[in-house]
Parts: sequence; C-alpha cells; structure tokens
Amino acid sequence: MTMDILHTPPRFKPSPQLMKNLLLLAIIGGAVSLIGIFFVPERAWANLLLANYYLLGLGLAAIIFIAILYVSNAGWATAIRRVPEAMTSVIPVAAVVMLFLFFGIHRLYEWSHIDIIEHNHVLQEKTAWLNIPFFIARTIAYLSIWFAFAVYIVKQSRKQDESGAIKAFTRSKTASAIFLVVFAITFSLASMDWIMSLEPLWYSTIFGIYNMIGTFLNGLAVITLIVLLLKRMGPFEHIVTKDHLHSLGKLIFAFSTFWMYIWFSQYLLIWYSNIPEEATYMVHRQQGSWLVFTIVNVIFNWGIPFIALLPAWTKKSEGFLLRVCIIIMIGHWIDLFWMIMPPFMNDAPLVNIWELGPLGGAIALFFYFTFRTLSKGNIIPIKDPTLVESLHHH
Repeated sequence: MTMDILHTPPRFKPSPQLMKNLLLLAIIGGAVSLIGIFFVPERAWANLLLANYYLLGLGLAAIIFIAILYVSNAGWATAIRRVPEAMTSVIPVAAVVMLFLFFGIHRLYEWSHIDIIEHNHVLQEKTAWLNIPFFIARTIAYLSIWFAFAVYIVKQSRKQDESGAIKAFTRSKTASAIFLVVFAITFSLASMDWIMSLEPLWYSTIFGIYNMIGTFLNGLAVITLIVLLLKRMGPFEHIVTKDHLHSLGKLIFAFSTFWMYIWFSQYLLIWYSNIPEEATYMVHRQQGSWLVFTIVNVIFNWGIPFIALLPAWTKKSEGFLLRVCIIIMIGHWIDLFWMIMPPFMNDAPLVNIWELGPLGGAIALFFYFTFRTLSKGNIIPIKDPTLVESLHHH
C-alpha cells in the first residue's frame, strides 16, 4: 500500500459547485461588511477586524504547525502537511483586508483622535507607540515578515517534491526555527496593536501569549477538520489512520487546557491586584449579558473539549473529533468577540447579520483558497524523507 501511494499519490479535486458556493458566500460576506460600513460604521469596522483577524490567524496557525513539525523532527504528521501548507494561502488575502482596515482607524481606535489624547494624560504617555504612522508601519512589517516566511518554507517543501534534495528539508528546518522566535515577538506585538489598543487605557502582560495560544488552538481544530473531510472525501482514506487522529486529538486537548491556564492566569492576576486600569476590562465583561459570553467562552474553548477528549477513544473517533473541532472554531469566534466588541456594544452583545456576515464570508474565503491550493498538486509530500515514518505512524 505504501509503495502504491508513493508511486501514484492521491489528488484532491473539489467539485466546481462547492467552489462556486464558497466564492459566492465570500462575496456576500464582503458585501455585508461594505454595506455595514455605511449604515453601522462602528460595528461594521469592528466586525471586519474580528473576521479578518480570525482569517489571518488560520494562515498563521498553519505555518506555526509546519514550523513545529520541522523543528521537532515530528515525522508522524508529514503525510498531512500539505493541509497546513495550503492554509497559508489565505495570509496575503488577509493582509490586504488588514491594510483596508486603515480606512476605519478612527472608528476603531480611540488613541487615533488627537482631541481625545489632549485630555488624557495616560494616552499622552503612549503616543510614542500609539500613533498612526508608526501603527501602520508596524502592521506592514508584521504582515510582510509572516508572508515572507510562509512563502519560503512552503516553497522549499514544493521544491523537495521536484528534486528530492535533502537541502530543501534542511532549509525549511532552519527557517522554521527562526520563524518561531520571530513570530512569538511579532504576533504578541500585533495582538496588542490590533486588539488590546481598542481599549488603550487597559493593559495585560499576558495578552500576547493568550492570543497566540487561542489562534493556534483554532488552527489545530481547522487542520484536523480538513484532514477529516479529506479522509471522508477519499484522498486521505488510506493515508490518515486512527493513530494520526489520536495525535491531533492530543494536541487539541493539550492546547485547549493551555488556553484555559493562560485565561485563568490573566483573570486571577487582574482580580487579585484590583488595579482600576486593569479591573475595568473584566468588570465590563461580567456585567449583564456579557457575563454569558464570558462563561460560554470558557465552556466552548476548554470545558467541552476537555471533557470530550479526555478518553483515548474519542480522539480516534472521526465523528467525535469533527464535532469538537467545530465547537472550538465557534469558541474562537466567541473569544475574539469577547475581546473586541465590548467597546462598541456597551450595554449588551448583539449578534445579527453585521456580525455573522463578515465571519461567514471569511470562513468561506478560507476554505475556497485552501481547497484551491490543495487541488494544484500532490496531496502528500512524496519525496520528504520522513513520509514513510508518517505513513506507518502508530
């Protein structure tokens, strides 16, 4: 069976109707966002930021996953590596939308208004960092660095399929090690720029790692979801085994628990110190209907995954794992909503077309580009030196 797969690697061909439907949903989501900018500008810009951060996070989580595989010599996942590689194709798309968000900077960020800064000494102290030219420059730098690393690492993987040269594997490994260090710094800063500065008087030293773990957890769920779909649709039918699913399930279980650890650490430190500049953030999110979002956030991102994936057999069950992945995907949106939307919805959270439209469009756009990229080549890296190990993973 292994030799058959190596000589005739399976291909993935999504149905034209599926691709048309995904593209149509993406266009509808984009149209809702544009209409919202004219009718409910503050909510529309905030939801566009949320949806695009979600989209960008999927591409970034994919390259993190690939980099970890290379650095740790984790050959078990080589057979599914084309999935996260395809997911990185959304990074340039999300980068363009992020640049478009500059047009709504005054709707999103309080610190961008000179008249507000003049009457607030705390914001005056932060102007060296929180000013529009430097904010834009940093954003362009973050996006350029991430895109460059993603292109290079994926390009080396594709080159290896053509030549089989071991140097492509070595280059990917070196680039991955550098990327993980650079990413940890740049993404922490980016999450503070794009999300934490929505409430510029508040701060948290854990915010960067909190966002990083949440993004990676959602990325793991989506990688697993696509692997399960490809297994059911045929290409991965004889490649992905229960042992592969078990390993993916263990990763989801571990990072879900890690997410909860960071969430609780942030909450406990804010509660214990009781500093007004910090406490107001949590107080707002524990009042009225926002308390429901706080509770549901923890349940979807940790409670359900922890209980569901505690037994070994559930990690090997396609149906069980598929449902948990969907729950985590919803949970990550709830988490981002919980972080981003309170400044724009002071009284209570609102969820209707202005919230669901951009999110649905972003997810449809993600699957469209991922499936399109997957269909362009072999579904497995046939000349990778660790592929045989992956095919016999147990």
